[in-house]
Amino acid sequence: MSALDDAVIALMIEKESAVENLESMLSVPGVDMVQFGPADYSMSLGLTGQFTHPRVREAEKFVIETALKMGIAPRAEISRPDEAARYLEMGVKHFCVGTDVSVLFQWFRDCGGAMNRVLQREPPADRPAVESGYRQ
Repeated sequence: MSALDDAVIALMIEKESAVENLESMLSVPGVDMVQFGPADYSMSLGLTGQFTHPRVREAEKFVIETALKMGIAPRAEISRPDEAARYLEMGVKHFCVGTDVSVLFQWFRDCGGAMNRVLQREPPADRPAVESGYRQ
């Protein structure tokens, strides 16, 4: 038994060259799952932060459709459960709810608020509450 028998091998597709070479990458024996990374992909195209740009969405759809065609499970990273419907319609069944950035932001905000309560003080008035604004 190989150590890889107990591991899930997932590819993260974040560059245009990875999309162009997707079929050969997914043909490597042992690949179990693939995920499209719209943040880094949009940046690689010079479209930083434009997750819904048609070129980004087309690449995402291509990754999902190609994975399904090749018997590889596509995975989607979403910020909120209500974002799953679009992916479910495309055949995605594996999800990560909460991106690394949003999870860390929430943790820092919660811990900062808790620390303010421990110190029995209000957050500084010149620093209004912020939302991360990170959406896919």
